[in-house]
Amino acid sequence: MRWVTYLSPSGGSERAGVLDDGDVLGSPGPERLADLLAAGEGALAAAHGRAVEAPVEIIVEPEARMCAPVLPAGPVPVRAGDEEWYVHPELVCGVDDAVPAGARSARVGAAAVAGAAGAASAYTPACLWLDAAGQPVLLSLGPVLATADEIAGERLGLSAWAEERELGRGLVDPHHAWLASGPGSVRALLPVATPPLEPHDELFVDAGVLGTFEVRVGSQV
Repeated sequence: MRWVTYLSPSGGSERAGVLDDGDVLGSPGPERLADLLAAGEGALAAAHGRAVEAPVEIIVEPEARMCAPVLPAGPVPVRAGDEEWYVHPELVCGVDDAVPAGARSARVGAAAVAGAAGAASAYTPACLWLDAAGQPVLLSLGPVLATADEIAGERLGLSAWAEERELGRGLVDPHHAWLASGPGSVRALLPVATPPLEPHDELFVDAGVLGTFEVRVGSQV
């Protein structure tokens, strides 16, 4: 199953939606993705079926305003090589949210989201933005949240690009201890490091089965 959280054009509230054949199908229920994941695989599958059979709205994916698929209640443990950060939940956002002009580099990878049993049950692209001192200024999640069955335990290939120039690539093992049952309900493993970035640089991320996104540093959109 492939899910997103988006801003509904009907009222502007955040709503869970199913990504299906290039369209976002709005879930008819009020539940957030975090609530559905916590309720277990059965509840998530039932909600998926309702969204496919009777969506409250249908939006072409490129026209949907994406939010972070889930918003953590506590700090997000993030690991990139030998470095670790615990990112404050207020710094977590979606890929359509603005990136501060003070961001000077990025660490790209994937985040695991815990399900009912506490172990990882879904995955989403993750991008940690760092300032010149190497401190987090933002953690972008999304846009797509894919359940574990979508990736079938395979390593996730990721790459980062700017102006058609590859900045780096790497692999994320979903079975890595940090992701599989590590600390926090959301935790990220980021193997790709970009070189220094400047305001207005556009970073394109290809996360394979988890999808793609593009973000401009310093964008206020």
